[in-house]
Amino acid sequence: MAFLFKSKKNQDRALASRDGNSGGGSQGSIQSQRERIAREEKSGTQRSTPTGSLNSIDRDGSAGAGSPDQGYGRQRGPSVDQAPSQPPSSDLPLRNGPPVSSQNQMPPQQQMMNPNASLYPWSQRRLTYTSSHPSPFPRYGAAVNSVSSKEGDIYVMGGLINSSTVKGDLWMIEAGQNMACYPLATTAEGPGPRVGHASLLVGNAFIVYGGDTKVDEMDVLDETLYLLNTSTRQWSRALPAGTRPSGRYGHSLNILGSKIYIFGGQIEGYFMNDLAAFDLNQLQMPNNRWEMLIQNTDSGGPAVGKIPAARTNHSVVTFNDKMYLFGGTNGYQWFNDVWSYDPATNEWTQLDCIGYIPVPREGHAASIVDDVMYIFGGRTEEGVDLGDLAAFRITSRRWYTFQNMGPSPPLDLATA
Repeated sequence: MAFLFKSKKNQDRALASRDGNSGGGSQGSIQSQRERIAREEKSGTQRSTPTGSLNSIDRDGSAGAGSPDQGYGRQRGPSVDQAPSQPPSSDLPLRNGPPVSSQNQMPPQQQMMNPNASLYPWSQRRLTYTSSHPSPFPRYGAAVNSVSSKEGDIYVMGGLINSSTVKGDLWMIEAGQNMACYPLATTAEGPGPRVGHASLLVGNAFIVYGGDTKVDEMDVLDETLYLLNTSTRQWSRALPAGTRPSGRYGHSLNILGSKIYIFGGQIEGYFMNDLAAFDLNQLQMPNNRWEMLIQNTDSGGPAVGKIPAARTNHSVVTFNDKMYLFGGTNGYQWFNDVWSYDPATNEWTQLDCIGYIPVPREGHAASIVDDVMYIFGGRTEEGVDLGDLAAFRITSRRWYTFQNMGPSPPLDLATA
């Protein structure tokens, strides 16, 4: 995904450039030393995961054919509701992909390796580039809307490319038959280059908040809320007066009703568990304000146990007017807990879960289908990239694990 996450266990600071221009003198955390990256790639060393908004896209924007069981992570048996060597449990809304056709066909060598690929849940689609611009992928820590627009559009903004350059460009993927991918020209001042930010698509508004924007040591992280009108492709900015959530990266951004919620994240190794909300219905009002709902534990907020521990690179989904949190890390501890937030009471509740609970992780992807939260990938405390798929049925609080999934996305992909 985005910036390379630096845990407190191994602080290794270096400087990244922005759009090809080297930043001067910063020790901020959008850092990745080219020499270190080269050494890691040569030796096969795993790099730490990027942010919880989590987004990594492969060179051609497609899912590869690596199996999640090829020696990565832990192999776990099927859940009590799933017999061995069988397809995923039929009571879970796991959708099969479209049949293999000339437009989503895998390379011949992959078909030979997987003659029954069309029978598996994962399917592969390749992007079609419609401009002379070079491919924007791979990139890490970009903001990508987890739910496409009603037209099937997906927006990709910013992130880290070539392990060193932070971008502020905007691309759109038309998730239709052709999977067209092209850059978008916008008007007005939008968000600058950043990594580790979070995004959300609400109607015709693509919303971006946060990210690591520092170039120099004395720079302040951006606290502006950016909104792109996807119809006019014009950016607008909101910087309400009063107390605002501090700029951050590796946080989550979700919506319940008309309010957007920001939880957690980090600043230079300082991890947060605060919660703030902003009512989009008040956007045009002169007295609009952020609501600081819950303070950080170490700033006078509730104790850990009453609210989730501070963390970054976690995931949050929404279901039935509540938010559901999973995973993340604080640099010392990796989490696999599940919490529910109820805006009606402004309270977090940790859920007691049953079934095959996934290993602790950060930098994974999460998506909601009906009452089931799906978790894919991520990275463990040991730096192992995961390629497993797990499902959590919210109404029964039961975890499921899947086997025999066939070809799956590469282990370094985590976007949902």
